[in-house]
Amino acid sequence: MGNKPILVVQANINPEVLPEFERWYLQVHLRHMFKIPGITAGFRVRSSRPGPNWMTVFTFSDEAVIQKALTSKEANQARQDWEPWLSHASEVSVEVYAALRPLPTYRHWD
Repeated sequence: MGNKPILVVQANINPEVLPEFERWYLQVHLRHMFKIPGITAGFRVRSSRPGPNWMTVFTFSDEAVIQKALTSKEANQARQDWEPWLSHASEVSVEVYAALRPLPTYRHWD
């Protein structure tokens, strides 16, 4: 991934509907996600730790596209995709991470 910004989507999906959710995610939602301008890749993350049982990470091409990507009609469609699943999901979070720029170095002279 390098220093490219990422979008992390996490949720705890009801295990009873998880297989159906996974089919929908692969067949419908991913197509919409990859139409969002600036999204260049995505992958599923699995964890054995307690907490959300669904996590996907998407990479942006660079920091300049984040705002345009998140406010695009394609992103709006991807958000609408989730509406039927919200009653089966808890602990839903969507977070964007970008690399920090190097901080300036200051010297304190006594």
